[in-house]
Amino acid sequence: MSRYLYTYLVDAATSLPATQCVAQTPEGEISADNCFRSVMWSPDGQCLATSSEDNTLRIYDYQTAAVSTLHSRLSITHGETLTSYSWYPYMHTSDPATCCIAASMRDQPIHLRDTNTGVVRASYIGYSAHETLLTASSVAFLPDGTRLLAGYPGHLASYDIQRPGMPVEMASMSLSRRSKDGMKGVVSCIAPNSDCRTMVCGTFSGHMSVRSQIDIGKAEMVWRFPDEYGGQRGVDHIAWSSNGCCLWASGRGARRYLVCWDLRDMRGPLHVVAKRPSTVGSISQRMRFDFDQSGRYLVAGEYDGSVSVHDTWDMDNNPTPGYFGAHKDMVPGVCAHPYYSLLATASGQRHFDEQPSSDSDNEGSTNGAVSPDNSLKIWSVSASYAQVDKNEYLL
Repeated sequence: MSRYLYTYLVDAATSLPATQCVAQTPEGEISADNCFRSVMWSPDGQCLATSSEDNTLRIYDYQTAAVSTLHSRLSITHGETLTSYSWYPYMHTSDPATCCIAASMRDQPIHLRDTNTGVVRASYIGYSAHETLLTASSVAFLPDGTRLLAGYPGHLASYDIQRPGMPVEMASMSLSRRSKDGMKGVVSCIAPNSDCRTMVCGTFSGHMSVRSQIDIGKAEMVWRFPDEYGGQRGVDHIAWSSNGCCLWASGRGARRYLVCWDLRDMRGPLHVVAKRPSTVGSISQRMRFDFDQSGRYLVAGEYDGSVSVHDTWDMDNNPTPGYFGAHKDMVPGVCAHPYYSLLATASGQRHFDEQPSSDSDNEGSTNGAVSPDNSLKIWSVSASYAQVDKNEYLL
């Protein structure tokens, strides 16, 4: 079985591919006191979903290269904080039945929403042992689209999407609150492996574990994100490499790192990449990263508005990434197109007016290093396409 894959064409001197902005939101698309938090391409590559500070999920269409200005065709406003969202994996614009997205919010059930009308198709609810409604901090569909996974405080739930309501399985991350074994804290991110057998999840307390997609209560491996790389502030984002054996994760805080483990040898991290530090102290906003279709190049947003490009296949010989300026503000959202060499980036963060003060220790109250920039952009990235066997590109 063969398929076409694209790989970024990176210049050896600059460690960067050629990039060109082909579409972006107009100035004033969202208000100045608002900002984008994340961006995600739909599985068919024809739509974009974004979340923002005003707890609104916006859907953008990008079905033709002639489009240079992005306007949201649908805005879904939530009454509480929008914590996570995930596209249905078999979504295709030509089939309206598959056009849906799961979104979780604080103190509310998880809603499966129609991305054409915004209506709620189904709701999935999690309760604690005291019968209080739980808030899902992360959601993700399994690759086969049959189950929806949700991360709660100390628990992981699996829902049958054909059966709205209660989960078919609710697994505790540890034996008890006082137990030293297992995972602790709120499940902050979930990443199912494309092999349909395993998955990995991380928590805001810095724990990570590999689990079975069939039996989510069974932890095959549990370890802690290193504290020296931001583990004390929790795990921010997780992604698998193309071969399904290496795992990349990022921590939180003012100094963030991208850490890679080879699950076949867990004596320590395989690679550690330092991101550019924040100039305003610790920032709790999530910052995601993604891979190109070949799985070779990792792209990540930076605090200073740039996007870094890392060659994960040659980290030993070329550990220094390339950077290109994408925005004037922090870039929390980066997502590579599933089929074409297009890259979506979203920028923005909370800004506070500088107030005259004699207290010189008041750090983090203002950001003088960047300018407010709340925008969504699509970049055309130079790449080569090749028809390869399905297993040729695996590491």
